[in-house]
Amino acid sequence: MAQNTWKMNDTQKRFMEVLGQYADGVTMFELKLAGHDFKTGSINTLITKGLVVTDGEREFACDVVYNGVVVGKVTKSGKVYKLVQKD
Repeated sequence: MAQNTWKMNDTQKRFMEVLGQYADGVTMFELKLAGHDFKTGSINTLITKGLVVTDGEREFACDVVYNGVVVGKVTKSGKVYKLVQKD
């Protein structure tokens, strides 16, 4: 029986390239603000393969805006993703 070897798909390759630009790690929220839209389904495989790690959470203070008027504040958090550093 032939053994299958895993290969990154294009989305995973792009995520790895983008993640390399963030030495301190990055959240999905920050990536979305920067114009990148990745889904966790593609990223979870990179974590299980040991290429990416989650390094805690980062909190964000956000304004709640209704009809152009700030009506409150809320704090959101997101996982921080980092490349695995190989020595």
